[in-house]
Amino acid sequence: LAVEAWGLKNCTQKEEWFSDTVTAVLVPPYIDSSEIVKRGWKRYNLSLGLGLNKVAGKVFRIGHLGNLNELQLLGCLAGVEMILKDVGYPVKLGSGVAAASAYLQNNIPMIPSRI
Repeated sequence: LAVEAWGLKNCTQKEEWFSDTVTAVLVPPYIDSSEIVKRGWKRYNLSLGLGLNKVAGKVFRIGHLGNLNELQLLGCLAGVEMILKDVGYPVKLGSGVAAASAYLQNNIPMIPSRI
């Protein structure tokens, strides 16, 4: 939902192929995705993945696996939005975070041990 709110597309074209662990985001042809990854690391201490092989320079990857909770993911999305703005993509700051937040708020169950 965040990728869609940014006006970008998931590299995986069919929703049934979407991954539970990584999202590869296609960037417009005027942006080199390796610049997004470099900027994330050097300016925001955010580690994103490069596009590999045929999609090198065309996608960046957001990992969402392991010891990661929903609020940490929202922080990552906020960082990606700032990076996209830095590299000249006309993203509205907060758009992807808002889309993801709305989804998460309506779909995250209460933590069973805390009820």
